[in-house]
Amino acid sequence: MDIEQKAKRSKSLLDNDWFIETIKNLREEQKTIFANSRADEVEKREDAHAILRALSAIEVSLRADVDSLALLQRKGKYRGND
Repeated sequence: MDIEQKAKRSKSLLDNDWFIETIKNLREEQKTIFANSRADEVEKREDAHAILRALSAIEVSLRADVDSLALLQRKGKYRGND
């Protein structure tokens, strides 16, 4: 997959209301699990924390795709299908 196509797909997800709402809901759900866990539910908190980190990693990855194309275009190193 070329850089432009990857960036377009990533931007499409980042601009998609359903995707944004889903990520938000998943994040809130995990925060609630984390906050409401008992002191002895260490594994439960660790799982919630891991899921929160994974959600953040997904967003960072998608933003990196979009940003990399923008950076290449600004530097004049990417001209699409010329």
